[in-house]
Amino acid sequence: MHLLSAIKNYDFSKVLHFTQELIQLQSLSGQEKSVVEKCIREAVKLNFDDAYFDRMGNFIGKIVMGNGKGKKVLLTGHLDTVNAEPSKWDEEIKPYSATIKDQKLYGRGASDMKGAFATMFHSGKFLRDLNRDEYNGEVYIVGTVVEELFEGVCFLEALKKIKPDYVIIGEASQCKLNIAQRGRGEILISVFGYSKHASVGRTTINPIEQVAFIIEAFHIWYRSEAVGLLGKRNIVPTDIKIPEGGGGGIDGRGGNSTVPNEVELTYDVRTLPGDTEESIIKLVKDNIEPVVIQGKKLYPSFKDPIIEYASDECTTYTGVKIKQNKFAHAWQTEEDDEIIVKARRGLQNVEIPVEIGAYSFCTDGSAIVKYRELFPEEKCQIIGFGPSQESLAHITNEYISIDEMQKAFKGYVGIVGELLQI
Repeated sequence: MHLLSAIKNYDFSKVLHFTQELIQLQSLSGQEKSVVEKCIREAVKLNFDDAYFDRMGNFIGKIVMGNGKGKKVLLTGHLDTVNAEPSKWDEEIKPYSATIKDQKLYGRGASDMKGAFATMFHSGKFLRDLNRDEYNGEVYIVGTVVEELFEGVCFLEALKKIKPDYVIIGEASQCKLNIAQRGRGEILISVFGYSKHASVGRTTINPIEQVAFIIEAFHIWYRSEAVGLLGKRNIVPTDIKIPEGGGGGIDGRGGNSTVPNEVELTYDVRTLPGDTEESIIKLVKDNIEPVVIQGKKLYPSFKDPIIEYASDECTTYTGVKIKQNKFAHAWQTEEDDEIIVKARRGLQNVEIPVEIGAYSFCTDGSAIVKYRELFPEEKCQIIGFGPSQESLAHITNEYISIDEMQKAFKGYVGIVGELLQI
């Protein structure tokens, strides 16, 4: 009861005020410098033992519990957000106003995920001040950059430096204890044909028609296995376009009664634990193989499609250039792993009912797979726990429930306290 009483007496307006300050600072991917600087100032004000930014620009705050010789617990959330169009938001809750209305805090990044980050930030401070003699180890609060473009890429830098024993991803889970996450791959399939005027278009290979056959092939032949809470692998077409120079028209991107010579088809693949970049490419190749075989039967000059990952690039605010395939790993933690057992007990200690869940979207937690490959001797375990709902990310009039933030605050205190209990 001492712990619950102390939580109840904590001035939660400090958490809300910090969240509002973070929201009021626009922080698109690669433009997070002002938010990171604000986090450092807040950490100094709260007497963190250390606060700095790393090579990538991630904020890293350190809190020592006891003599610091126990386990290392890392709580993390990303500081970048997607863009917002103010004209589409309600007048009284503009994206960077951080308005509070009807027990909801509004603004871009409120749900995804500045509200959760501020809550984690203050939960560490709360535990430190509560009773140092009951806990032993180190708590790290990590605010990552560029997550909206590259899940896990910048977070990996922090993992390599800190080498934590436990990681808590603060993405929205409705305060469920998330033990798994699907990964993500974005596949480009370039399909080729031969340009001709549309008046004789039936005498050539039309890549638009070949794309239709590929889409049909996935619907007819592909069946995914289901994995626990994560369900099935999800493969969905998200874009079809004629690349510049691939067709007719003024810009060479279609039209003007011309059959194009190339069409690009984009698939979004939601991956399962164990999937790799190579295995997903093979899966796509295997599933469109019947289309390729049929095409070669009908047209001796049929060209094999090119199947590759889409890529993106950006420069962090610290000047680090990143160019990366759009692939992020899935992960899963077993329910009998130590972190799950202790997290359950920690939630029970603060009277939060334990409900097990999984992320359907991708998070920085994807970095844990690469980290384990680089450091197989390190026994790093991972869970997700955070306020709000996945569906509220990126939307117009984005908000987070203050009640959920308060519940998550209790949850972080309970979980971290149990992980570092002497």
